[in-house]
Amino acid sequence: MTTPPSDDNPFRTPSYAAAPAPMPLAPGHRPIPHWFTPKVRTTLIVCVVLALALGSLAAWGISQAGRYGTPSDGDCLYLTRESGDRIAYHNAGCSSDRATYKVESSRRASGSCAAGDYVRFRLGSGELLCLALNVRTGDCLRGLDDETTVAKVSCSDPAVQERAQILSGYGREDECDRADKVLSYAGSPSRTVCLAPPGENI
Repeated sequence: MTTPPSDDNPFRTPSYAAAPAPMPLAPGHRPIPHWFTPKVRTTLIVCVVLALALGSLAAWGISQAGRYGTPSDGDCLYLTRESGDRIAYHNAGCSSDRATYKVESSRRASGSCAAGDYVRFRLGSGELLCLALNVRTGDCLRGLDDETTVAKVSCSDPAVQERAQILSGYGREDECDRADKVLSYAGSPSRTVCLAPPGENI
């Protein structure tokens, strides 16, 4: 048997030498998982941002649908006069000061509103909205000369014109004290709206 030549190089690492031990981590330092690469980290960030954006977009879409959707019975809105003297509606929460009218009923193209002082608003589809003034006793108003300018204001506002009083039942004009304007609605519930100057006690 031939003996392999001896290696007298003192700098050669013996073949049986163990691999160097890894450096110990600093105290409190957690090792990064081997799969958490920069590419994975970037992907996770993008996914989180997209999820937040989609959630915000969905919430916005829901709010816009409620704002611009076709009004139905019980919904509230306000009216504005657009270019060409066209009147447009804008949905609003019934508790909002902007909500000056309430859809008391909606009728098909051939229908009509119940007896009373309803503002009749015809949609592009031909559907008729019967709008009643959306007020409670004690509400103060201005701009009553035009349905597109009527607005609820503070009773201490210098521009206030009328203060509302609601009487149960239709056609009770004779019971409206000092009223400048009276509106009666036969729809459910039937009521009479007395609009009188607020007076010095308001």
